[in-house]
Amino acid sequence: MEKRSKRIFIILFPAIFILAAAAGLCLFLYQQRYLPVSWSSESFSETDAVLDNPYRGFYQIHAYSLNEENESLAEALEKHIEENEALALVLVEINLKNYAESALSDNALAQVDTILSAWAESGRQIILRFLYDWDGNGRTSEPSSLGQILEHMEQVAEIVNRYADSVHILQGVFVGSYGEMNESAYLGEEDMTTLITRLAELTDPSIYLAVRTPAQWRTVTGLTSLPESFPASDGSLISRLGLYNDGILGSETDLGTYGDTSRAGSATPSDKGTRAEELAFQDELCRYVPNGGEVVSDYTLGDLDAAIDTLSQMHISYLNEGYDTAVLDAWKETTYTGDDVFYGCSGYDYISAHLGYRYILTGTDLKFSTWFNEEAILSFTVQNVGFASSTRDFEATITLQKTDGSDDASDHSDSDDDTTDTSIADSDDAAVNVSNAGPNNAAANVSNTASGPETKEFSYIAELNLRSLSCGESTDGTVRIPVRDLPEGSYTVSLMLTDPVTGEEIALASSPEKTEYGYPLGTLTIGAGGLTSDS
Repeated sequence: MEKRSKRIFIILFPAIFILAAAAGLCLFLYQQRYLPVSWSSESFSETDAVLDNPYRGFYQIHAYSLNEENESLAEALEKHIEENEALALVLVEINLKNYAESALSDNALAQVDTILSAWAESGRQIILRFLYDWDGNGRTSEPSSLGQILEHMEQVAEIVNRYADSVHILQGVFVGSYGEMNESAYLGEEDMTTLITRLAELTDPSIYLAVRTPAQWRTVTGLTSLPESFPASDGSLISRLGLYNDGILGSETDLGTYGDTSRAGSATPSDKGTRAEELAFQDELCRYVPNGGEVVSDYTLGDLDAAIDTLSQMHISYLNEGYDTAVLDAWKETTYTGDDVFYGCSGYDYISAHLGYRYILTGTDLKFSTWFNEEAILSFTVQNVGFASSTRDFEATITLQKTDGSDDASDHSDSDDDTTDTSIADSDDAAVNVSNAGPNNAAANVSNTASGPETKEFSYIAELNLRSLSCGESTDGTVRIPVRDLPEGSYTVSLMLTDPVTGEEIALASSPEKTEYGYPLGTLTIGAGGLTSDS
């Protein structure tokens, strides 16, 4: 019996030791890995604000004629810029008629530089149109040779490219009455293609180009329909070529922009389609490239819903503030009755708010497993409720702001690799910029004010593609947050969108309202009081 007990003890002792060691290891791993994390999302709603964002909205036209004695140019520019102060966009027209049969002089080229420099310094985004005619006499005003037009393109392109960050769109190919690509000797398929192709070769690929009609777009690209995979933002002619329409709502055909017979089954790109066909074409094309222009003598006879449907299907980003006032005034006097936050406002205010892109926040989510993840993945949903996409890339920054008295050195890293330096300089108002290694190339900013509670801000670049997000569509942005490296406590998490070209912040039509760190998304709690999200 005694021998059997010894044998049992000999057998059980190692098992008990192993179990104890395993329990100790589990406890150790638990202590090392367990991290309670919780997320509380904000509740979002749309506001009725008309947002002052770049690349969209109403514009004014300001026109300049080049000549050898342009003594009043500086005075005119100062006056025009002051008049345009309330608008983000301007249509700058530069008339070359006085040089129709010669190269542009050095004096004329200096005037082009002066015009673009002044408008660029004003902070406006420029829609630019070179032309030879303001009187409806395109054929008699333009040069007598294609070569002269091409020479003018080559001369001004170098100047235009200097201001590529400010010139948003180049409209037309210099020819036609009012520069609108009609009533010209150079709008046959070969000449028109030569002109637009050369303009694309000469100008910075970040500048959008535009032709007057969908049929002209198909003619110069040689396409009867859009490619299955649209080459957005690759710098090619197709990726840059949008539309401008100065006859919007002017008639069933938008004053000849469309045809009156179907182009169904046509193999000829230059054939115009019916209104319905060409609106459907723009609905596809203009989610990738800009479209805008002027409304004219509204043939919908004041039907606000019909006008809104048309502008939405065309994906209109910009409209002339001064034409046609009969239409614009009718919109101002008509009440919008849609089932949304704009109910009861004027049709003009509704359209103004929806030109171009208009982003709202609709939800958030946080994913983190305390056993398997080093980082939490925060996602946030952005919806575009404007008429058009941005056609530009914006940068999304997520900032975590913490205000409490927790220990600076408290973190949850189980590695000797200290990726976040949370030390604070011995100063009354110290600020330390810290680089965080990680897949999202995060950058954290840590600051401290001695006179108040400890405040920390950590900022990270999120992945978010809004460029081709069309009206009514939503997309998710994501950011990886290294929660194990952050001090315990609660953080207010905010989103800020920025245009890297202009440096402007992109306003959202969302409530809660923006703070200095952006639009609040929710509250992240790390450590005591947090519940781990394993979803």
